[in-house]
Amino acid sequence: MPLFNYLRKSDFNKAVEFFENGYYAEALETIDRALARRPRHVDAWNNRGAILASLGRDEEAVLSYDRALTIEPGHVIAWNNRGNVLDDIGRHTEAIESYDRALAINPRHTGSLNNRGYALASLGRYDEAIESFDRAIALDPKFVVAYVNRGHALDAIGHYTDAVESYDKALAHAPEYVDAWALRGCSLFSLGRYSDAIESSEKAITIHSNFCIPWYIRGAALEALGMHKEAVEAWEKVVDFIPETRFHWYYRGLALARLGRNREATKAMDEARFFARLRILDPSDEEIKRAWERKVTDQGKC
Repeated sequence: MPLFNYLRKSDFNKAVEFFENGYYAEALETIDRALARRPRHVDAWNNRGAILASLGRDEEAVLSYDRALTIEPGHVIAWNNRGNVLDDIGRHTEAIESYDRALAINPRHTGSLNNRGYALASLGRYDEAIESFDRAIALDPKFVVAYVNRGHALDAIGHYTDAVESYDKALAHAPEYVDAWALRGCSLFSLGRYSDAIESSEKAITIHSNFCIPWYIRGAALEALGMHKEAVEAWEKVVDFIPETRFHWYYRGLALARLGRNREATKAMDEARFFARLRILDPSDEEIKRAWERKVTDQGKC
């Protein structure tokens, strides 16, 4: 951008530009300058919340959204964003209250409906979550994130065929949606459709080759078909791809156990306990399968 054009931009717009390009510290400094000049700039407070959340300063982000809502109680986006941060830090009930406030102002806000469903599912309230996703989809029949979240909730209550149908609807609108292919493979595994699960997982792998979940599902399905050598190769991929987070340590432990490397598997599971709580779908573990709180590529909320 030419220097003159940059200098003409307001601090608010500069902050937005910094934020969109991932320069969060610079964005925060710039939005604070904007607020020093206009302390009641409601969108600046909202954007400040988003910047702080991106910096991992979640409690401060909530306070920024609160400031925005003190100035403009009917700010739907601020209510929605506030809910997202609360949900991310495990305060799911408060998050739902924020989404409900957004929806009281605008009942057709599909993002809040989807995110409300996501939070409800985090509490194990799957039927209510599905109802919320259905409302979002009724307003926007091409809302692929809501279809995927709906499929995941259906899977959690054992409605695997309906879950596959929901993923298929998402993929009809977004054929490269990697989460949909991976989770579809998990539901197909639960239906005993192992070859279809492998095909779905391979599609996810084609899109995102170092995404460990479809590799793990592929390995489980291959083993179920008696293809042990190929299964081992898939689980070795899981071990190769995963860095040190609880999510990935968990999958490392599962893969190592499948490979018969029990000492390493136990160590990996012990490591997982040191990280933030995160339960993950596993096609071979019924208890874990019914859990919701997980991260795939973090496309669940809006």
